[in-house]
Order: sequence, then structure tokens, then C-alpha cells
Amino acid sequence: MSSFTLAGLASGFDWNDMVDQLMEIERIPQETLLEEQTTNTSKLDALSTLTTKVETLQSAVSDLQSSTLFNTKSTSLSDETLNISATANTTASNGSFEVTVESLATATRRIGTADVVSQMGDEDTLISALRTSSDITEGTFTVNGQEVTIAETDTLQDVFDAISIATSGVVTASYDSVSDKITLESASGQLELGSDDDTSNFLSAMKLDQFEIKDGGSGTATVTSKSALGVVDASDTIANSGIGGPITGSGTFYINGVAIEFDADTDSVNAVIERVNESAAGVTMSFDSSSDQFRILNNETGAYDMNVADSGNGFLAALGLTGSADVGDDMTFSIDGGELKSSRSNKITVDDHGMAGVTVTASETGTQQVTIESDTSDLTTKINSFISAFNDVQDYISEKTKISVTDDEVEAAVLAGNRELSSLDSNLRSFAFGAIDDLTSGSLFRLEHLGIDFISGTSKLEIKDQDALDEALADDLSTLEEFFVGADDNFTSRLDTYLEDFLKTDGIMDTITSTYTERNAAIDTQIEEMERRLESKREALEASFVAMEEAQSNLQTQASALESISLTW
Repeated sequence: MSSFTLAGLASGFDWNDMVDQLMEIERIPQETLLEEQTTNTSKLDALSTLTTKVETLQSAVSDLQSSTLFNTKSTSLSDETLNISATANTTASNGSFEVTVESLATATRRIGTADVVSQMGDEDTLISALRTSSDITEGTFTVNGQEVTIAETDTLQDVFDAISIATSGVVTASYDSVSDKITLESASGQLELGSDDDTSNFLSAMKLDQFEIKDGGSGTATVTSKSALGVVDASDTIANSGIGGPITGSGTFYINGVAIEFDADTDSVNAVIERVNESAAGVTMSFDSSSDQFRILNNETGAYDMNVADSGNGFLAALGLTGSADVGDDMTFSIDGGELKSSRSNKITVDDHGMAGVTVTASETGTQQVTIESDTSDLTTKINSFISAFNDVQDYISEKTKISVTDDEVEAAVLAGNRELSSLDSNLRSFAFGAIDDLTSGSLFRLEHLGIDFISGTSKLEIKDQDALDEALADDLSTLEEFFVGADDNFTSRLDTYLEDFLKTDGIMDTITSTYTERNAAIDTQIEEMERRLESKREALEASFVAMEEAQSNLQTQASALESISLTW
């Protein structure tokens, strides 16, 4: 049969084209199914969008179910520039009060001895190894207009020699290990230090710049470091940091009863400070390099003591931290001119002042008038969000189910005729219009009593009477809370229950969606079966035409043979 796969090879008839046309006719039912499937997919897309919009509405309803919305408070102050402020939670009562802060709470502290390090080094110490508050940089500095060049490999004496050489011996320098200061002396009576062109910070690091030049007597001029130069090297081990002693070996000291262990030969000063601050001692330890001084501050303010116990090697004593603590003060204040009260911190709560839900924070003394009012801004926003989400669902239902007639042409939207969606529309209207039975004895039991009603001729809501809503927000929050949250058949709970049933697995939306999904799956199965049948039919047709071609070819062969015989005779 392979000899006749080219249509018309023997017959001259292109039967392939005829087969294609016949198959197109056979596929007409399949195309109808595909159109139905496309329509179903469009419906599924529309239902998916509607589901999202209904979920947004449900979320907006849930947002209205918090009782906090109806009890939120705001505070206003008589003097916004005064650093006394107040906050109020839902338990606070509306009204005003006056708070007078007489004194602020302070934290207990221990201030160590200044200039812990007795000396920065000596004349033979490399300038790069001197324990000073600033690392000395190599470069140049100027003395009496003469440039002095130094390097990190120079000792302190090398620098002194360089000063003498640069000034031809007029200016000499010396270091007093007792006072831990450097003195420059000029034999000429002139002593000018520094220049804008200096590249080394030697003069400032030695605290020699920008000081008044003193008369040294006999025609000399001197300048001496403003204060001691040595500073603890907090990045080095305790033993090598310059702390007096020196402190060596391991030890344990206590702050507020909490043990802090250290090894002076391996732990840096910074490591010990970090260990203290991360401990349960409730303090912050710090080091001030400008004054070469350690401090410990209680993390909490108030008249709390700070107890310390030193280690055997006297670590805290070497820092000057074992004396008496400077005990902090409690905050003192009064409310509405009443008796003076106290608070451990500068944040006073109901335990201190007795007013439920109110917290006052102060960072300065003075008198502040605080007014507490109901804050309905968030509630108003949630109500508007609900209306917007409600209308969005109704708009979408209307758009996707409408049937319009134009010039005698009827056009139906993709979900037109869907009874479940029509039911959703009417049920939402019913819930929005319905009364709260527990409140019918009063004047606020429907949305319309809040000034919220349907836009005429639609299923959409709007605030028709803003004054009515504002009045309810201002004067009847308790009833409003009952309406939305508190009553047994309250507005949000019954609407939320309906929406939950509508969206849940096996609920209305799931059932509608499953119907179209299952129908599309069935169409896929039908189309696959059709394809198998159509393929079999094509093969049968092609086989018939091939058989025809073979028969035609055989006839042509026989005719040629007979013609050949007659010619021979």
C-alpha cells in the first residue's frame, strides 16, 4: 500500500483533500464541545474573581467584629511642647486631668576613678604602642614654624629628639610619668604649635594643641598636656590594658548579686564590659576614653541600690567602682493638685496614679492637662471599607449576570441566569436591611438608623445621612457596639456566618465552581474519545482510497499488456 500514499498517483484524483473535508465535518460536534468548554472557563474565571471579592467582604465584616474599635481612646495635651505625654487604652474613661511632674526618676550609678591608667608608657615606648585616647598617626607636625617628621616606629624619645633638632635646640620636650603629661619648653620665649599643613595628630593626641602658652620664667615659654594622657586599651587583655596593678589571673566579681567571671590574661576589657551588659545584673557598663573612666548604670530608674562585690585580684577596685553608689531618685508627681506620689520610672501607670488605662510619660518637669476622648476614626474607616467591599460584590454580580437588549439583540453576561448568584445578591440585601432583634426596643437596630441605606434602584449601600452616623459615633457607641458585635444576632456575626457558608468547602461557591470544573473535565474525556474515533475513521477512509488506487493501477497494467499483445499480432 505504501506505493499509493501519494493521493491520485494512479487515479489522478486528490482524495487527501476530500478526506480532510470529511474529517472537518466529523469534527463539528467536537468544536461545539470546545466552545462550551471555553464558556465554562470564562465562568470559572468570573467565579474566581467573585470569590476574591466575597472574601474581601468577609474580611471587612471580620474587621468590624473587634470590640476594641468601639472603645478606642485618644489623648490631647494642653502643651504640645512640654515633654509630658499620655496614652489611653480601651479601659480608660473619657475626661480630663492635670498631671504635675515635680521631679524625674534617675538611675542608680557608679562612677569609677578618672584617669585609671597611671601612665601612657615611657620615653622608650613606640608611639604606636602608647595607651592614648587617639592612636598617633605618622606624618608631620609644626613647632615654631618648623616641620617635625615622625614614624610609627619612633619611640617617644625619638619624637622629642626630632622636635629639638627641627628647632635647633630651642624647643625641648619631656614626659613626666607621675603626672602622665608632656611639657614643651621654648628657650626663646616663643612657642607656636601646629599648622594647617600638619599630617600627624601628635600634638592633639598629646593634648598639646590650642592651649595658652605660659611664661616659664627667664625668657622661656612652656605648654603642658591639658590632662593625663594614659587611657585604658579596652581592646587588649585586662593584664595588658594599662589598668593599675596590673590585674592578672582569673576572678569573679558580682553586680546586683550576679556573678561575672573573667580571665585577665585572655579576656579583653571590652569582652568583660559586654559580658556585664548581657548578664542578668540589669546594668549597663561603659568606658569613657576621653576621661579614662568606667561607669555602671542601672537599667531601671528609681531609688534602687546597686550592690557590688569585688574579685580577689581587685578588678573593680582598680577601676574605682567599689565605693558608694550614687542611688537614683523616684519620680514625684501629683494628679489634679492632689498629694505628691512617686513612681520608680518616668512612665507612670495605674499602679502609680490609680486611673485605669492611662499611662503618662515624662522627660521633663512641669504641668500638663490631658484630655481623653473616644476615638472613632478607625471604626469609621472600617465602616467605609465594609460599604466599599459590599458594593464591589454587588457591582460584580450585576455585571456578570445582566442581560441586555440592543436593537433586538439579546446579550447575556457570562453568569446570566445563575440562580445562586442572584440568591447571593438578594441575601446580601436582606442582611443589610435586616433588623437586630435584640435592639428593636431602641432607636438603632437597622443600618438605615446609622444613615446607611441602599442607593435608589440598586443593591449598593451608601451613607445617605452623615449626621446620623456622626451622632451615633459620638453619642451612642455602646449601642453601636451591640449592633455590630454584642447582640446575640448582631450584624457582623450573622453576615459573617452566611459568607463563611457561601465560601466553605462544599458550600455554594464551591458547588458552582465544581460543576463547571467537572463539566470541563468530562468534555476533555469526550474530545479524547472523539479524537480516537476520528483517527480510526481517517485511517479507514485512507485505506479505501489506497485500495482504489491499487485497483486502478492493476487495471492500467492489464490494459497496457492487452494492447501490447494486439500490436504483436
